[in-house]
Amino acid sequence: MKQTSLALLGLFFVTLFIGNIKTTEGSLPSAFDTPGSLLSDLWRDRFPDPFRVLEQIPLGLERDQSLALSPVRVDWKETPEEHVIRLDVPGMKKDEVKIEVEENRVVRVSGERKREEEKEGDHWHRVERSHGKFWRQFRMPDNVDLDSVKAKLDNGVLTITINKLSQDKVKGPRVVDIAFEEDQTGKVSSA
Repeated sequence: MKQTSLALLGLFFVTLFIGNIKTTEGSLPSAFDTPGSLLSDLWRDRFPDPFRVLEQIPLGLERDQSLALSPVRVDWKETPEEHVIRLDVPGMKKDEVKIEVEENRVVRVSGERKREEEKEGDHWHRVERSHGKFWRQFRMPDNVDLDSVKAKLDNGVLTITINKLSQDKVKGPRVVDIAFEEDQTGKVSSA
């Protein structure tokens, strides 16, 4: 470990002298920015600019359109009267979003954000907006009235409101009686 540190320190000082850097002229990063210098080329080969790498990722990755999932941000709050779920779905129309209520108290929101068509001659500089299918589902607590689900789409925000049931209408879990048989000798037998 000590030898590695000394070797790196030695390499650092050698690069200062090879790169003809005067400490009064600039800083160490300017040695790496000098185009065509050996140090600059070695540095860029070993340590590419992370911001340039990140800019290239959306263009460099192949996307399987059947598996593309688009993220949808959600807020869910419970008030004394209702549950309110808000989803960000910018640019989507109401016929592009589907809301389903399942018997097991699950509310599912799904849809698909279409990718803009590429026309011949178009030159894209950035592709950052998400596209593809999305779905989110929410398991509702026992105190919701699933017959009262309402939805409204306004300025790219889908708001789902579900009224709560009064305490006397909330159904708790059903308790099941367990039956057993007694043997004629008075012993309990299991079936």
